Amino acid sequence: MKINILTITILLFSSLQSFSQIYDSDQAHSNIQWKQINSPHFKLIFPSTFENSATALSYQLDAIIKKASEELDIQPRKIAIILQPNHVNPNGYVQLAPRKSEFYTTPPSTPDNIEWLPNLALHEMRHVAQFDKLTGRLKRPFLELLALGLFGLNLPAWFFEGDAVYTETAYSTGGRGRLSSWDMPLRTNMISNKNYTFDKYILGSYKDIVPSFYTIGYFLNTQIENTKGPTVKADILNNMRHHLIRPYNFNKALKKYTGYTSNSLFRSTIDSLRTVWVDSLIQETNHYVEIAKGRYPINYLIPQENASGELFALMTSPEKTSQIVKIENGKAHRITYTGQQVNPYFQVKGDFVLWDEYRRNARFAKQTHQIINIYNYKTKKLQSISHDKRYYTPIMHPNESQVAVINVSLDNYFSVDFIDITSETVVNSIDLPEGMQALQPNFNKQGDKIVLIVIDQRGTNLMEINLQNNQQTLLLPWENQQLERPVYADNNIVYKANYNGKDQLFLFDRLTESISPITNDQFGAFNPTLTSENSVLYNAYQYDGYYIAKTALKSYENAIIALKNFNNQIDQPIENPIQIDSSFRPEITKYNSLSDFFNFHSLTVSNTNFESFDNYRPGLYWQANDLLNTSQLKVGYEYDLERQKSIYSTEISYQKYYPKFTLRYENRGQIGQAGVVGRPDTTINFDWREHYVSAEVSIPFTKFRRNYTYSYGINTGTSYTKRYNLSLSTLRDFNMDIRFPIYHQVYLNRNSLRSKMDLAPKWGQNINIIYRYLPFEEQVNGEMFSVLTNFYFPGIVNNHSFQVRFAFQESSGDYQYSYDIPLVSGFGHFVSPKVTNTMMLNYRLPIAYPDWALGSFSYLKRIQGLIFTDYQNIENSSFQPKSMGIGLSLDFNLFRYALPEFNVGSRLTYINDASATQKIVPTFSFSYSY
Repeated sequence: MKINILTITILLFSSLQSFSQIYDSDQAHSNIQWKQINSPHFKLIFPSTFENSATALSYQLDAIIKKASEELDIQPRKIAIILQPNHVNPNGYVQLAPRKSEFYTTPPSTPDNIEWLPNLALHEMRHVAQFDKLTGRLKRPFLELLALGLFGLNLPAWFFEGDAVYTETAYSTGGRGRLSSWDMPLRTNMISNKNYTFDKYILGSYKDIVPSFYTIGYFLNTQIENTKGPTVKADILNNMRHHLIRPYNFNKALKKYTGYTSNSLFRSTIDSLRTVWVDSLIQETNHYVEIAKGRYPINYLIPQENASGELFALMTSPEKTSQIVKIENGKAHRITYTGQQVNPYFQVKGDFVLWDEYRRNARFAKQTHQIINIYNYKTKKLQSISHDKRYYTPIMHPNESQVAVINVSLDNYFSVDFIDITSETVVNSIDLPEGMQALQPNFNKQGDKIVLIVIDQRGTNLMEINLQNNQQTLLLPWENQQLERPVYADNNIVYKANYNGKDQLFLFDRLTESISPITNDQFGAFNPTLTSENSVLYNAYQYDGYYIAKTALKSYENAIIALKNFNNQIDQPIENPIQIDSSFRPEITKYNSLSDFFNFHSLTVSNTNFESFDNYRPGLYWQANDLLNTSQLKVGYEYDLERQKSIYSTEISYQKYYPKFTLRYENRGQIGQAGVVGRPDTTINFDWREHYVSAEVSIPFTKFRRNYTYSYGINTGTSYTKRYNLSLSTLRDFNMDIRFPIYHQVYLNRNSLRSKMDLAPKWGQNINIIYRYLPFEEQVNGEMFSVLTNFYFPGIVNNHSFQVRFAFQESSGDYQYSYDIPLVSGFGHFVSPKVTNTMMLNYRLPIAYPDWALGSFSYLKRIQGLIFTDYQNIENSSFQPKSMGIGLSLDFNLFRYALPEFNVGSRLTYINDASATQKIVPTFSFSYSY
């Protein structure tokens, strides 16, 4: 992923369920027909299949934009909003360079407490207001990238994301701030005396469960609003916008208008929350299933028994990738790995386990769907059902060979589909009312009814569908509750809700229409399933993960729940302001991405987006991007410090269709040396300029299959060089043009998914083949054929990695001493013959996860170790290594920025060659990642 260094601290990191994310350069499918709605405040761009939902959203957007920005005392400039309904990963982001917002419109498959799309818009439009308030004076066509960089350098992620979560909560009847499950990790840590630091909460941890900076940021913003009033954040941003290059700009403005530093605000917030949450401490009543604990947190999600009483769960942890396990004698035994999931889910029935899985189009990353996997763990046979649909939470019929799924159309219409397992055809489909979202269906014992969760503009509810006559019946009053995983208990319903601000399991008695709690867990109870003994298995949350607990199917007390909403820590919640503008008359027209081809937005000083600091050449580039990531245009100048020559260039990239095209022109200066006839020890320097034109075509593919990612593709390219202004007129045998050297590349990679703590894939096979030749040249000739391979294997213990890299090449003519293969460590410190092959053996291991903060300067998350050995020209080496060594590296954050994560490392390389000018060579490395 190419990301400009100026975006380091504004990139919006999140989990799958968070609104904002790191935005990317991926494309939607080329066959989508795009349309648009224009108003004075927004340009809404959407596929034609999403027209109805886009039109409905357009009636609300003006009110959403106004409400999201009025507290900051700003009227945002018109913003382009791209709706991506073909992407099933619910998310969104706002960016500059170019200025736009994208909404991934498919609602999440886990229940919320409010409609997805309007609340997503409220969150993202708050980011638009933040951008315009702080750096809005820096605009296109030259300064958007500068505005983005200054925004990120000035405003910490916990503040701008926490503020957006506060907005989505305070100005609606839902929002994450009202979800007790969302603050549960923070509340649990505090009550469990896990008194983590401010740095740990905003920067994260490999070894402990800490909520993201979204959560702590929400509570810090709430503390500011509750103690200093609703206008103070506008004052803070107003002060900052006049001092954008002032060191510690945010902290100085925060101190001036609130009296807080970041640390004192954190301490004050934690003290306030402690008085609320410690007072709510309740007596533990859990009955845990005994399972051996690991060194790090482990979740045993959605526990359930089959008819034989065998216990299963979906296990997740930072050490291991997701897997379905069977628990016997207190130990978890893997049944199968799952692939990527939008949300954790599985079901067991008899000898079968089934789950939904996330898949993507091989070429277009924003064209995604869900499939159903059915796995017989006795015969080890897997059946995958895929119709390129958006299927969620499959549930097997208790008596028939059918699976019921939630199906979401491209226009966000919901239905319950019933699929015959043998023929994989849809045998029945029940539509939900327009505008109603359906989630998490479950059959009764007879298989003639299902219960599911529904969400619409009125809030959330439980619905029962009679499958004999398709009658749909609402079971509860509408509320803004987060209801989850309803299951039948005879004719009654067990489900999770957060009545009175705590996630517990409740029993809805159909006869008396009463609701009573059946758990009283300290931090939260989730994911109920019934056993054959009519008891309830569920998840009980603790600071080190989700435990499996078991309880009787009865109320723990004679209590009837008084239904009410939960407004988490907001002193004065505001009524829902989002109203439909009936006077707005949207005009829908066609949209062509090429209309924004010359959308120049920024000047940048690097042509490579600072992907590498090697051979950096200062310059100035003017950049244009269209809004759908299909084209890029760069025009620029840079100065080659090594050659002391100017370079003028233009580059066009177009990637709407399966091939990606790149065309580049450079006018550049070059230097060379020539020998003097009869004077072999004498050389003469000379220079020239040249026109250089290159063209490249690439077709990249990526697929997800179970717990593996496959990437493969082909690249090909050529160039033409025409030289002129040669300074040495007497030079002989100098080619004034080089005509169309060609390269071809084919690659295939297969790598297993990595856990949070993995340093490399547990298993991986990577092959890269490159061929270069000169078919149109008479004065120069040669060819080069290279094969590069890279294999990963498990280490001795979890998260260790053993790597074997082998590469070889054959070359001739003008390619004789060019290398596409990696060379051994310390290559420049000994006299080497022509290299035909190399091999590296590499063992990497995590040493410690310290979570140490050095003031506000740095935060050390992980220490890594490395042992390696390199071989060169193996057939002539008697298998003696050419070099070997050890390394140590540190993963850390700087200046409390959540992103990027930096790595600094050092290696000591011993060179096993008699010609070595230096036997032990120290090297240092510096890199960053997202």
